[in-house]
Amino acid sequence: MTASSFQQDQPRSSAGPAAAIVIGIVATIAVFGLFIAGVTFLGLAIAFPIAGSVAAEYHVYVRPSDLALAERFADFWWVFGALAVASVGAAVVVAVKAIERLSPAPRD
Repeated sequence: MTASSFQQDQPRSSAGPAAAIVIGIVATIAVFGLFIAGVTFLGLAIAFPIAGSVAAEYHVYVRPSDLALAERFADFWWVFGALAVASVGAAVVVAVKAIERLSPAPRD
């Protein structure tokens, strides 16, 4: 003999306008921060491989240790690119989940 539990769709409880404001503010800050992080990682993925040639082109003095560090990080451009994609993807997920949470429940 098997027993199964039957779950009914329970209506979403609204926590009130104060909770909606807090959720909106936190989600906005999180989306903004994740988006800025994504743009920064994208900039690093682009900047490290071209740092040496740009410094040479504009005759800018760069310490040899800094140039060596930039060349070493240039080999990991794909890591910075993946972090950029992950950050922007997380920003999209947070935005979608916040919109789902804050949207009114559908009425029958």
